[in-house]
Amino acid sequence: MGRKMANNTETAAGFPPGWTLLDLEFGFARSFGPVGFRETADQQLELGFRCGDRHLNPLGICHGGAIAAFADYAALGAQYAVGLSRIVTPTVTLSIDFLHPVLSGQWVTARVEITGLTRKMCFTQMVARVENTPVMSARGIFKVSTRGELIGHPFYLRCAELWPSRVDIDREQEG
Repeated sequence: MGRKMANNTETAAGFPPGWTLLDLEFGFARSFGPVGFRETADQQLELGFRCGDRHLNPLGICHGGAIAAFADYAALGAQYAVGLSRIVTPTVTLSIDFLHPVLSGQWVTARVEITGLTRKMCFTQMVARVENTPVMSARGIFKVSTRGELIGHPFYLRCAELWPSRVDIDREQEG
């Protein structure tokens, strides 16, 4: 289960208070490094990561590929919003605008908004920020699969552990 950050100091993962480690310890998530989440009062999922040495380009700023990988984590916010009765992955397309450099040590956060949802596709947009400064905006389209196709997959099982309240939710399909 995700570990809640309970005190007012940052954790070893570098998360601010109130954030939980999204410990998806398989595949690319291991290479990217720790990603945190928190559930907002308006029933959304906010994602965050601390830019570290592993994310830097030769100029010492966050590499565009690292920002793009974080944008791809938008699928997690979409998954949370849609509910776990269906699976929102893989990425079909991802369009990213880089707005401002991210420096080592900065905490980057993003929230995903679902702009459209059909039986087979989920359309999203997000803005990543460092404090109040937008650093990236992205639009993504993700494939929607039935839960039966992937119910035993570690990703689904982990999401179900982290967000048990989302297991039986099936957001109504739009468009």
